[in-house]
Amino acid sequence: MALKGQIGNVGLNDIAQLLHLNKKTGMLKIDSNEAKGVLYFNNGNVVDAETQENTGEIAAYELFQAQSGTFEFIATPPHKKVTIKQTLHDLVLESARQKDTIKRLREVIPDNDLVFRAVVDPRLDSLQGNLSKEEIVLLNLLDGTRDVNDLVEDSGLSEFKVLTLLVDLYDKKYIETFEILKILEFEPITGMFISEDTAYVDTLVYNDWKDKLINESRMRVVKIKTQSKRFVVLKLSHKKKIGNKIKFTPSIAQKLKIKEGDKLIVKPISRNIPKDENEELLEDFFD
Repeated sequence: MALKGQIGNVGLNDIAQLLHLNKKTGMLKIDSNEAKGVLYFNNGNVVDAETQENTGEIAAYELFQAQSGTFEFIATPPHKKVTIKQTLHDLVLESARQKDTIKRLREVIPDNDLVFRAVVDPRLDSLQGNLSKEEIVLLNLLDGTRDVNDLVEDSGLSEFKVLTLLVDLYDKKYIETFEILKILEFEPITGMFISEDTAYVDTLVYNDWKDKLINESRMRVVKIKTQSKRFVVLKLSHKKKIGNKIKFTPSIAQKLKIKEGDKLIVKPISRNIPKDENEELLEDFFD
């Protein structure tokens, strides 16, 4: 059964329903701005799903929210891994519910670059009965350096779940937004004694971060993100009279595909990314 085309001309829900009614077995590949991944069908039922970041039901919810892009169904032997027990009808309904909920959540959290910090201690006895285990996990991660994407990665929760918990905690006034992001211009730095894995900011910028974060252990490294969402994590250092610049080597700039004067989103973070993982992010994911 050859089936491929543009999402939008035909709704993804309709495509899945067609595969379900015809009891097809194979993989439905989806490539859209909302999500890229695969839905696996056994005898017309969705049994597994994969996206770049998630698997199982969470991945299926993401894929069913696709409104544009392309799809292609490829007949294959039955998929051995079964992670989804819900019916197709229930998957589609839950995906639609989450999509509507995310629209409301985005009114509070418009961008995943937003950073929060806890204003309560989750260990307080007075809070124990008012917090779920997931809320406690999230509160313990809110050190004023993690943005929404960091929280998703470090908590092991889905983006939808993290957004839901953050809005709930924000409404309860247990957390607050934290202004730590800086928009700095790239300026190349060279020299015999310049470290390849270090970025330099102005001492005034460094001291501002230190005043807000109090503990310099939260400022070991700095996360640098381009306007096109490429990023790198480098050791953080500082120099006087740099101004609104951030300096690092031209070789790192080349990997990030930026030039002198480009504006970058910069923030300190409290953990290191191993060198080999950092290189893999730059070389494989962004090229």
